[in-house]
This record gives sequence, structure tokens and C-alpha cells, in this order.
Amino acid sequence: MAITTAELALRLLVYLCVLVGAPLCFVLAFRLMDYGAKETLVEQFSGQRTGRDTGQLNAYFRQAGVEATTCNVCGAANGPDYSYCHTCQERL
Repeated sequence: MAITTAELALRLLVYLCVLVGAPLCFVLAFRLMDYGAKETLVEQFSGQRTGRDTGQLNAYFRQAGVEATTCNVCGAANGPDYSYCHTCQERL
């Protein structure tokens, strides 16, 4: 049983689609998810803060009357013995 040229071309086309198409779809899907993770709406609901820190440590320092050092980069309150900001890790 001989394979015709058209059938051979079709088989090669299907082979290439499977060989190249599947990994390409995976890479494209991964890139789309990576792009979507950087959206502002996703960042807003993911628990990552992009604005000033107004969390529990700020409230603790205010309530305890401890002199807090404010970070120049993110504005978070830090304890007097902190060398680095607890939010952005910038040197105080």
C-alpha cells in the first residue's frame, strides 16, 4: 500500500501541528496568565498592597505610643530598632 504525496503532506502537517502547536499553546497560555496577574484589579484583590501601609503595625505603634520611624519610600511605620522597612525592605 503506497502513500500518496497529498496524504504524506497531510500527515507531516498534522505532525508539525502537534509537535509545535501544543508547546506553543502552553507558552502562550502561560504568558497570558503572567500578563493577567499584573493587572491592577488582580493586584487589588490578591492581598498585595501597592499603596501606603496602614496595617496592624501602624495601629500598634500608635496605640502603644512608640515613636515609629516612617519609611521614605512606602510610608509604612516601623519600630525604633528597625534597620529595614517591614513592607518594602528599604533601608531606613
